[in-house]
Amino acid sequence: MALDSLTALANTGSGTDLLGGRTVGGKFVGAAMLTDETGAEISAANPLDVTFSALKAEDTAAVSGDLGLPLLAMRQSADTTSTDTDGDYTLLKVDEEGRLKVGSKPASYPDITGDITTTQPVISTPVAGGTVEGDVSRASNLMIFCTGTFSTINCTFEGSRESSGATNWFAIQAVRSNANTIELTTGNLSAQPAYAWELSVNALKRFRVRATARSSGTQSWRFVLGTYATEPIPAAQASATQAVSGTVTATVTPPAPATPYFVNSAANTNGALILTGTSSVHSLWATNEGASPAYVKLYNKATAPTVGTDIPEMIIPVPAAAAGVPGVVNPNMGFIPFRFALGLGIAITRNAVYTDTTAIGAGEVKVKLSRAV
Repeated sequence: MALDSLTALANTGSGTDLLGGRTVGGKFVGAAMLTDETGAEISAANPLDVTFSALKAEDTAAVSGDLGLPLLAMRQSADTTSTDTDGDYTLLKVDEEGRLKVGSKPASYPDITGDITTTQPVISTPVAGGTVEGDVSRASNLMIFCTGTFSTINCTFEGSRESSGATNWFAIQAVRSNANTIELTTGNLSAQPAYAWELSVNALKRFRVRATARSSGTQSWRFVLGTYATEPIPAAQASATQAVSGTVTATVTPPAPATPYFVNSAANTNGALILTGTSSVHSLWATNEGASPAYVKLYNKATAPTVGTDIPEMIIPVPAAAAGVPGVVNPNMGFIPFRFALGLGIAITRNAVYTDTTAIGAGEVKVKLSRAV
C-alpha cells in the first residue's frame, strides 16, 4: 500500500514536534505543520489570527496615534502608462516636480455603435434593429456618422431624459459637419454621406437614431462622445445675411427748413409777433450802430408781446458801436435749437430789465434770425 501521507512525532530535544507530509511523484515530502499558541493545528476551521493596527474598517473614526503604512509613488514624467494590462495593479505617479499626476484632460468614453437593419415606425414601440442608442449622461456633445451598404434609410435624431424605458423620447436637432445645416433627420440615404452630424446632449440621459424608413441593407452607426463645452446648436448662430420677410412701413418727415426773419429797429420798443405756434430758434445775428448797448428780447407767446409787462424767456445784449464799428452779437444756440411752444415774439429796448420800455433809435439795431416750426 502506497504511503500517501504521514503524521509523525519527531523529538528535537526539547519536546515533541508534529511533522506532516505527502507522497509527490512517488516520493514522500515532509512539511512542518503550523500550530497556534495552544498547540492546535492551523487549518480552515482554526485560521491564523492576523491583526494589523494599520488596517481600518470602513467608517472607522480616526484616533490620534494611529499607525499607517507609507504610500509610495513612482516618478514618471511622460504621460504614458506603466501598466501592461487592464486590471493590473499600478503605482501612483508623480511628475518631475513631485506633484501627483491626475487626470487633466477630458474623460474618454467608448464609442456607442450599432446597426440599423429594420424600421421602428412607432416612437414608443421598440423593434430590434430599428434603433441605435446609448447612454450620454456624462457627455456634453456627440459626433455621429454612419457607414455600410444600404438603400433609402431615413433616421430621426431623438433624446431622452429617462435612464431607461421605451417612452419619453423626443426629437432633437443636429448640425452637419460640413455646413450650417440643422436637421432633425438624416433624410433618405442610400450610401455613406460625406459628412457627419454634431449635436448637444447636455442634460440628456440617452440618445438614439431611429429608422423610420428603410428599403434594404445595414446602416452602421458610431456615436463619439465629447465632454468639451459647445453651443447647443452652433449652426443657429447667424454668420451671413439673413432673409427678412414681411412689410415694413415707415413715415419719414424731413425737418422743416429754417425760415429767416429780419427786423430793422424803429424808434420804439419794436414789439412784434414773429410766429404763432411752436417755433425753434436755430441762430441769431444782431448788430448795434448806437452809442449805447441794446437788448433783444424773445418771448414765448401766441400773440404780440406787451413790452414792459410780459416776461421774455431770452434777453440778448448787443454791444454798442466803437470807433465807427457796429457792435455784433452771434450767440451759440447749440446743436438743439431753443424752442418756444406757444409762439415767438420779439422786442428791442435800451435796457436789460424786462420792465424796460425805453425806445431805441430808428435803424440803430438790426436782427437776423432763423427759426423753424
